[in-house]
Amino acid sequence: MSTADVVGQDKPAPPAEETQASLPGLYRRALDNIKSGNLGVLPIPLGIVFIVVFFSFKATNFFTGNNFDNIIIQMAGTAMLAYGVVFVLLLGEIDLSIGYLAGIGALIVAELQLPGSNWQMSGLLAMLIAVVAVAAIGAV
Repeated sequence: MSTADVVGQDKPAPPAEETQASLPGLYRRALDNIKSGNLGVLPIPLGIVFIVVFFSFKATNFFTGNNFDNIIIQMAGTAMLAYGVVFVLLLGEIDLSIGYLAGIGALIVAELQLPGSNWQMSGLLAMLIAVVAVAAIGAV
C-alpha cells in the first residue's frame, strides 16, 4: 500500500522542525548544499570578487575614473541587448534571435552614421519607427 501527498486546503501542516528556520538548521542546509554541489548563484559573486581583487593588485589604475568610464562605454551595447532580451525571457519565451537582431541593428546604425549616405533621418524619427515596429510585433 502506498500513500499519496495531499495537496490543497486539506494538506496537513508541516512538522514543527520544518517551519522554524533555526540558525543551526540553516548552517546544516547550507553545508548539505555545498556537499551536494548545489551552489546556486554563489560562484557568480565569488568570481566577481576574485576578478576585482586580482585586477586591483595587477593594474595600478583599476579604481580610477578613466577605467570606470572605459568599462561603462565598452559594456553599453551588451547591457542594452541584455535589457531588451530579459523581458522576453521573463515572459517564458525563448529568444534565439538576439545575435541576428544585434547584427542588423549594428548594420543600420553604421549605415545611418556614414557621411553622405543620403539618409535624412533624425534620431527621434528612428526611435519612433522602432517603437511602432515593436508595438506592431507585439500586437501580432
